[in-house]
Amino acid sequence: PDSSEFVFFSHCKTQHEVDVDFPGTDITSVYSPDADHCQQLCTQHPPCLFFTFIRDGWTRDNRHFYCYLKSTTTGEPRVRTPLLGVTSGYSLKPCSPDLSKRFRTLFTADCEECQRACTQDSGCQFFTFANENTEMESIR
Repeated sequence: PDSSEFVFFSHCKTQHEVDVDFPGTDITSVYSPDADHCQQLCTQHPPCLFFTFIRDGWTRDNRHFYCYLKSTTTGEPRVRTPLLGVTSGYSLKPCSPDLSKRFRTLFTADCEECQRACTQDSGCQFFTFANENTEMESIR
């Protein structure tokens, strides 16, 4: 693949752009309480690269707390437009380049304890519990 397609992975952009819209290129929209949460939703949604969040002060219509998850092949919004009442920003995926490859191993008494450990770790999205009956000896 052309390396220019992956340039966005080297740029960690944590700051929000207040009153700036990234129109179009929507993947989906979800409700979110604030722009930080919207950014986390984008970070956890595999194809999402950036977002626009409609804040409480939005006056154009009845949409409030909408989080629009977005993507382009370049990793950048095609357009940036000044717009009161919205906040836009980027996925935090580039801030942790190995995000999809991070694994942590712990020893727990049972699968319920493993689930509790995952629930208490903000970076944990899923878990696998393996015991002595697991076929793959290397992960028992």
